[in-house]
Amino acid sequence: MSKRRVLYVGDGGGEAVEDRFAEAGAEGRTAATAAEALDRLSSEAIDGVVASTPLPDTDGIDLLKRVRASHPNLPFVLFPTEGSEALASEAIGAGVTDYVSGSDGDRDRLVERVLDAIEPVPDRRAERVVDLVRTVQSALVRARTAEDIDEQVCAAIVETKPYAFAWIGEYDGSDGQVTPRASAGFEAGYLESIDVTADGSRTSRGPTGRAVESRAIETVQDISTAPEYEPWRAEALERSYRSSAAIPLHHDDTLYGVLNVYADRTGAFDPKERALLADLGETIGHAYHRVRMQELYESQYRQLFEEAPVMVALTRDTDDGPTIEDCNRQFAAKLGWSREEFRGCPLTDVYTEEATRKLLDGDGYERALAGEFVTTERTLRTRNGDRLETLLQATPRRNTDGDVVGTNALFVDLTERKRAEEVIDQAEAMEASIDGIGIIDKTGEFVYANRAHADIYGYDGPEAFVGNTWRMLYEADEIERFDDEVMPALRAGEEWRGEATGVRADGSTFPQDLSLTPLSDGGYICVVRDITERKQYERRLEGQRDNLEILNQVVRHDIRNDLQVVVGYATVLREFVDDEGREHLERVIASGRDAVEITKTAADVAEVMLSATTETKAVGLRYALTDRIDEVAETHANAILTTEGTIPDVEVPADDMLGSVFKNLLTNAVVHNDGPVREVTVSVTVDDDTATVRVADNGPGIPDARKDAIFEDGEKGLDSEGTGLGLYLVETLVDRYGGDVWVEDNEPTGAVFVVELPVVG
Repeated sequence: MSKRRVLYVGDGGGEAVEDRFAEAGAEGRTAATAAEALDRLSSEAIDGVVASTPLPDTDGIDLLKRVRASHPNLPFVLFPTEGSEALASEAIGAGVTDYVSGSDGDRDRLVERVLDAIEPVPDRRAERVVDLVRTVQSALVRARTAEDIDEQVCAAIVETKPYAFAWIGEYDGSDGQVTPRASAGFEAGYLESIDVTADGSRTSRGPTGRAVESRAIETVQDISTAPEYEPWRAEALERSYRSSAAIPLHHDDTLYGVLNVYADRTGAFDPKERALLADLGETIGHAYHRVRMQELYESQYRQLFEEAPVMVALTRDTDDGPTIEDCNRQFAAKLGWSREEFRGCPLTDVYTEEATRKLLDGDGYERALAGEFVTTERTLRTRNGDRLETLLQATPRRNTDGDVVGTNALFVDLTERKRAEEVIDQAEAMEASIDGIGIIDKTGEFVYANRAHADIYGYDGPEAFVGNTWRMLYEADEIERFDDEVMPALRAGEEWRGEATGVRADGSTFPQDLSLTPLSDGGYICVVRDITERKQYERRLEGQRDNLEILNQVVRHDIRNDLQVVVGYATVLREFVDDEGREHLERVIASGRDAVEITKTAADVAEVMLSATTETKAVGLRYALTDRIDEVAETHANAILTTEGTIPDVEVPADDMLGSVFKNLLTNAVVHNDGPVREVTVSVTVDDDTATVRVADNGPGIPDARKDAIFEDGEKGLDSEGTGLGLYLVETLVDRYGGDVWVEDNEPTGAVFVVELPVVG
C-alpha cells in the first residue's frame, strides 16, 4: 500500500512535523500559507490536511471552507496554536474531520489523530464495506427498474467514506464505448471531460476497460502515478480522486454495466475490500437480471391480457365497492364501451340487479378476494341495455408486495354455451391430469400449462411457463431434432408421438414420452410423461436378458455337450459291466438322457423369455404335431403313442417353437405315467375358427386342486423329481399364440392335456 501523504499548513515547525509523520510511515508535506496549500492540493495527490491557525494570509476556518469547496471529502484536521470552545464549535460546523487542541496531550497524539482521520483501522474499513453491501442489497430488493438500481447503487456508494464519486457505465460491444448512464457524488463535469472505451485503444487501459474484458474487479491504488491512468489523471486529480475501482455488473454471460468508484485517498481498495466489492457486483448483476426477466414477463403477460379471446377485467377493492381498474379489448368490445370509459367505473355498472346482489350481498366479491370463488354464471349489461350471459372465474389480484388489492375476473361469453362448458370441462380435466399438459401458440410460447407440467419439470408453478418458449425445456441437440423432424410434421397438421429428453429447472435431464397435437390456429397441445422409472426398468430388464442369454448359451452348448459325452461313454460301458452293475449303469444312462432333455427344455424357455416380440406366422399343425409324436416314440420305445383319427391339415398362428408345446406334453404324458403299459393317445378336432389338440394318457391323473397350478413356473408333476419347466413353457407359448391350455380327467384313469389354438384363414 502507498504511503499516506499529509500536508501540514502553518508558519513554523514544518520540518518537525514531517519527521513525526515519517516515523509513523507517512509522508509529510508542508505549506506556509493557505495559498501555497491550495496550489499543492491542485497539483499533488494529498490524502489529508492538518492546518494550524492563524495563518499568515488567513485563518484555519477559511482554509477549511476553501478546501471543502474543491475537495469535499478530503480529511482535514484543525490544529490551532491556541484553541477555544468557540473555535472548535465553528470548525465542526464548517465540516472539519477532527479538531486537535494545542494542549500537550493532544499535541503528542496529533500524528495518530491525523492518520486515523485519513485511514480507519482495518476492522472498521471492512465493517464499513459490509454495511455498504447491506445497504445496497436492501435497496436492490425494493428496486423495480434498472434505473432504480442505477440510482440507488450510486447513491449508497457515495454515502460511504472514503468514496467521493460513483458512476455506472453502459458498454456497447459494437463500438467499444463505455457511456455513463447514472452517477452520484462530487462529479463537477468529470464525465463530460473523459472518454472511456474497451476496444484495445489507449482509453481502454484503465480499470473500466479492463473490467469489461476480464469480468473481474480492477483497481488503481494511486491515480497520480499509475501509467495506465494518464488519459484521465489531470481531470481526476483536479477533483481530488486519488484511487478508483471498476466492478463489472454481470449475471452469467450478460454484462449489465460497469460500476466505477472513486476514493479521495490513495490505496483505498485493500484485498478484503476488493473481494467484498466484487461480490457486491455479482449481487447487483443478479438484480439487473431479475428486473429484466420481470419486465419480460410483464410484457408477455400484458400481451396475453390484451389479446386474450375472452373478456378480462382487473378490479380494485375500494371503500365504495369494486371498481374496474383496467380491461382488455374483448371486454370493452363485448359491452360496447371504450377501455378509457371503463377505468374507474364501478363494477356494478355493468352487472344486472340480480348479478349485483350475488356480487355484494351474496359475498361473491369477498370470496373472490379470499381465493374461494368457484366458476359461476353472471349476467352483464351492454351499453345498449342488452343482457350478456357469461361464465365468470375470479381470482385474487396482488400487488408487487404480495397484498391482495382486487381481482382478476375472466368472463366467457355463453352465447355458445355448450362450447363454453366443454372448455371448462377440458380445463378441469387438464388440471386434474397426472400428465403434464401445455398449450403452445404458433410462436412457440406457452399460453397454458397445468400443475403436473410444472411438477414434472421441477418448477414452482405453471406460471413459470406462460410467455416462455418450449425451448427452455430442452438442450440444444434435442431442439435441433425437433426443428428438423417434429415441427415440419406439426405444420403439416400431423400429430407426433415419441420419446425425448427434457431438462428440469435444476438442470438435470430426464426421459419422457411426448405427444404433440396441432391446433387449427397454428399452435399445438403437448402432453408429457416422465418415464424415468420405466427406462430404469428397461435397463434392468436388458441386463437380465444379457445374463439369461449367457446362461442359455451355457445350458445349450456346454452343459448339454458334457451330458451327451457322459451318456455316450456310459453306453459304451454296457459291454464291460457285469449283470450286478448293469442296473446301476442303465440308471445312469436314463438319468443322463433326462438331463439332456431338461437342458433342451431350459434352452427353449430361455429363448422364449429372450424374445423381445411376439410375432407369429401361419404354421402347419399336422407336421408340427406328427414330427414330435415320432420323436417322442423313438426316444421312449417302451411307450405306445397313437393318434385317433386323421390330424387335420390346418394352419395356426405360431412360430418355430410350436413343436416344443407338443413335445413337452407328449414327454410329460410318458414320463409321469405309472401304468403297466404306458399309453398316450393324440386327437385333433377343428371347427370354424379353433383347432383343439388333446393328449390323453393312462397314468395316475392330476388332482383337481392342482390342475391350474401345474402350469406355473417351477411347479412339478405328481410325485415328480422334474423341474416343471416343460409345462411352464407350454403355457407360455400357447398364451403367446393367442390360445389356451388346460388339463382334464381321462377315463377310466389318467389325464388329458387340451390345447386350443385359433385357426388362420
